[in-house]
Amino acid sequence: MSVITRFAPSPTGSLHIGGARTALFNYIYAKSNNGIFKIRIEDTDKSRNIKTSVNSIIDGLNWLGLKTNEKIIFQSKNISNHVEIVKKMIDENLAYRCFHTEEEINEKRKKNKKFKSEWRDKKQNKIINKEFCVRIKSPTGGNSSVKDKIQGLITVDNSELDDFIIIRKDGTPTFLLSSAVDDHEMSVTDIIRGDDHMTNTFRQLQIFKFLNYFPNFSHMSLIHNENNQKLSKRDKVLSIEDYKQKGFLKESLINYMLRMGWSYGNNEIISINEAIKKFTLEKISKSPAMIDERKLIYLNNYYINNSSEQFIFEVLQNLYKTDLSNINQSKELILKLIPLYQDRSSTVLEIKEKIIQIFKKTYIFSNDQKKILDSLKDNKSFIIGEFSSIVDWNEYIIGEKIKYILDKLELKFKQLGQPLRLILSGSKDGPSISKLMEIIGKNFSLKKLNQNW
Repeated sequence: MSVITRFAPSPTGSLHIGGARTALFNYIYAKSNNGIFKIRIEDTDKSRNIKTSVNSIIDGLNWLGLKTNEKIIFQSKNISNHVEIVKKMIDENLAYRCFHTEEEINEKRKKNKKFKSEWRDKKQNKIINKEFCVRIKSPTGGNSSVKDKIQGLITVDNSELDDFIIIRKDGTPTFLLSSAVDDHEMSVTDIIRGDDHMTNTFRQLQIFKFLNYFPNFSHMSLIHNENNQKLSKRDKVLSIEDYKQKGFLKESLINYMLRMGWSYGNNEIISINEAIKKFTLEKISKSPAMIDERKLIYLNNYYINNSSEQFIFEVLQNLYKTDLSNINQSKELILKLIPLYQDRSSTVLEIKEKIIQIFKKTYIFSNDQKKILDSLKDNKSFIIGEFSSIVDWNEYIIGEKIKYILDKLELKFKQLGQPLRLILSGSKDGPSISKLMEIIGKNFSLKKLNQNW
């Protein structure tokens, strides 16, 4: 049987790092086994759905390269089938109608948190003119076991399982029912999800047994913050779209997520194609994965530095086309500037900002920066005159001219380099001055020296 995995997000927000990691491991496991990766949108809870979330999630997955060749399933379109399954379960005494009010349930939970309704053993054929929900009839004795590919053999006492709701009082199915039925309908062979679903898996076993459906289970540990606590909204973890807009490459994010709980030797750098060849679920750690922003920045710098200027240009165009258009510079010029900043930038956003900074008409300098400029104020005319005298405007000749100026004025490089960088790029730190001046040209270099000094 071909391996089939799925990623089943609820459209309640954007795609975040935790969901993206789950999708990634499902995708890679399917591909590593020549299987099929599917996507299902669990949109049955209308009160929590956000209209824009579906597109945001799909766009995020597509950008990361986690695409499916299958039709995307919308769970809400299968509700009638979910309800039919429940009717059959009632008929076979595996589920029951529960007529308890909320007040009655709350009272009963005071005595036993694992709720089992007194209606579970009553005949269900009598029509009662009262609101009801439908509950699963969980086993009361013995144990249930799941052989998990990550966690190993897990056993729970059935007394710990409650009679959970599978059809609400408004007639709509719950997640626990719909998810199980749809996994069966989609022929999912491997359910790979977070270990916060472990209890749900044991709850769903009754539904799986009824369907004569026995998938493999793999429960990944959740991602924790730097304080080793489960990620929450308070941690303000960026969405995949946010990471993209901030200039993180998809290659670095994929690498980052791969290393969050899975490893292959000591390799820090690994591509998705390499991972597909080497991936096994058994290698996923049982311990929580940790957020480490420094590692992501390191990886992003690595991928930026090892990419062609053409690749970086295309990323910049896709993300910041308007910003680049506003500086009104040719593609050829931008392509020449990109290598100057690749090795000293953590994101492509930084590269964009540094390039745009060069073409600002004027700079607003801080008091400290003004002091640096004023240190050579008396020599301004001499320095500009020397650069003006250059006939063959190239990196080598400009470099030799800088040496001449340093020697003539008895300066250390920093004393000249910092003012020149401030004038030319708006920052006292940066790439080779001679290389920058060569790229932007003689006229523009002299114009900036005269305007900003």
